[in-house]
Amino acid sequence: MDIDRGPGARGDLPLEGGERLRLDAQGAGSFLQKLGERLDYNINIMDRDGIIIASRDPARVGTYHAAARHLLESGGREERIFPGDHLPEGTKPGVNLPLEVRGEILGVVGVTGDPGAVGDLAQAVKTSIESMIELESMREAVMNRRSRKSQLMAYLLYEENVPESSVVALAGKLGYDPSVPRAALLLRLPAGKGPEETLARVKARGIHDSQDIASAVPDGSLLVFRSLGRVGGKEVRTGEGVLGSYREEVRAYCRDFARETGIRDLACYAGAPQRDFSRYRGSYRQALWLASRVPGTGGAEPVLILDHLDTFFLARTPRVILDDALSYVSAFVPPELRRTLAVTLEALEASGFNAKEAAARLGIHRNTLSARLERITSFLGCDPRGDAGALSLSRAIVTYQRLREGVVQDAQERG
Repeated sequence: MDIDRGPGARGDLPLEGGERLRLDAQGAGSFLQKLGERLDYNINIMDRDGIIIASRDPARVGTYHAAARHLLESGGREERIFPGDHLPEGTKPGVNLPLEVRGEILGVVGVTGDPGAVGDLAQAVKTSIESMIELESMREAVMNRRSRKSQLMAYLLYEENVPESSVVALAGKLGYDPSVPRAALLLRLPAGKGPEETLARVKARGIHDSQDIASAVPDGSLLVFRSLGRVGGKEVRTGEGVLGSYREEVRAYCRDFARETGIRDLACYAGAPQRDFSRYRGSYRQALWLASRVPGTGGAEPVLILDHLDTFFLARTPRVILDDALSYVSAFVPPELRRTLAVTLEALEASGFNAKEAAARLGIHRNTLSARLERITSFLGCDPRGDAGALSLSRAIVTYQRLREGVVQDAQERG
């Protein structure tokens, strides 16, 4: 049965977001037409004002049904009209029952005939109509939520000129608290794992929080604006523990997500935490950038933007500024150092600058690593293991060279 969403007529059923449902004449008529294929009795459906909005007798549609109105006003559970009674105009013998959905009376259904003969039929018709209304209202609620959810994601990700108040209002209708901090998590799923089905699974397992905002993205990945700010079940209200909470919660979510979905090598990329809806787009773009530039670690260990900010900032800096700062220096990097600088720095940082462990990661002898470090120190004029400026410059040179190599490669491919 179709349900008309109206602006608040008496007896309408409240739904999500303040909308209300009411009996729809066209839907009720269609229902009776189908039902009438198997029944010989006349059936009327009345609204809260006692007006017949659907009937197997077309002549009665639009007329007033006094008995239905009396039943609604009295709050009774049933009204039986027997032959021979002093019947008001337009009233015939039969059984009238209130239509009730979620505790709200929406109207009345009446079956014409001997009350003793049509009583059970009237109850069956009442139950059928109420079930149809309930199912349709649920379908409408799901469709409305999906539509609103799609609109919210469009606001968050793509539309830059939407007033913040509109986004907050829409999020509120969906039950999302705008004061909850969230971070964009981009989850790369393997072939055969659909984002919608995967999300449904983690929701069923309790991994997905009611304040998490999730949606599939065009490339088949799953985007989750994961709610943050709780350590050990307690909300973090001050700066203390915020970054630790961010790292801990993102890691826990990715780990639990991988376990419950059976995806062993889930690739998870996390943008910076945000509390302002207008900055969610930035967190998402950070996660996208990570996915395009930083290899996944495997084992559901997330890649966090806060661990790659220096590279991110350099990559986002206009090329002319980078050229002004680094083109001359980069041109004099010796060929051997150019070949080994990036992997050597990565191994050193991953090992906490422990030479023995870094050499093992590189698969080289410690003496070979020492020779590399001497070349790096000689070129920079400082040892990056003990000088923050030298370490920062080393990282900048590596990123700049990679960016330049990308420009050359792109030009060659275009040629």
